[in-house]
Amino acid sequence: MQRKPLEVSLYVGGAGAFGVFLRWLQDQLAFNEAGLVDKSVFNVLVPLFLLAAALVFRRFLREEEKQKLCVPEEFDEALFQDGRLFVLARYAISGLMVIGALWLFASSETDKLVRPLRVLALVGALTGVSFSLLLAQVGRQPQNRSLLCLLSFVPILFYAMWLVYCYRVNAINSVVWSYVLEIATVSMCMVAFFRMAGFAFQAPKPQRARFDVMITAVLCLTCLADDRYMGMHVMLLATALMLMFYNWVMMENRQEKKDKTEAKPDDGFERL
Repeated sequence: MQRKPLEVSLYVGGAGAFGVFLRWLQDQLAFNEAGLVDKSVFNVLVPLFLLAAALVFRRFLREEEKQKLCVPEEFDEALFQDGRLFVLARYAISGLMVIGALWLFASSETDKLVRPLRVLALVGALTGVSFSLLLAQVGRQPQNRSLLCLLSFVPILFYAMWLVYCYRVNAINSVVWSYVLEIATVSMCMVAFFRMAGFAFQAPKPQRARFDVMITAVLCLTCLADDRYMGMHVMLLATALMLMFYNWVMMENRQEKKDKTEAKPDDGFERL
């Protein structure tokens, strides 16, 4: 099982690297000196690439369905991590998110929207902390269900605030291509973390969660080609790593799907 998570993670990382390259070419060649969008093949290649990535990830999930592999719906079983490497990885990712938040807080003091950016940085730091705290609750007994739900809600709130910030910045911007990718990415981040929150809220949809975290990680990496505060770049990178970590853990914990029509074991009652 360990080889397949690595393979899929390489697919996600490679797709993100190719996506950021395509987006960088679009930024360099499709925009003129006035900041307007000219006719360019990259205006077609970027969305086609994202569609192709989505189809590839969907094929991965269908192959798993044919092999009757599925992610457990229980919080502890779906997000179980065994080994110090997982602990170090989640702390490193959390630290990267906090670093990005602090960087944004320090570098946005001259911005017109300094207050929204500082609030965004604060909630971003909380998102980094909540990521480690949430995964640290796996296997702990007794579990505080309210705490799990709160920790799962923090990243959703963070990207909702980021979406509002995007709207305020681009309210009068007529060049849709300059911000549409960021809005799509932030929106998908909300959806991906909403799917992951389903495990804490006891309403999971593992297959949809797997697909959303993979395609959203690619979007986060693709967005790194755009111009924004470096702290926001770091937070996008940390987000992609969070989602890839979730996908790796869920793949590690896959189980064989039980046939619902399978006869129940005889406990003696049927014979009686």
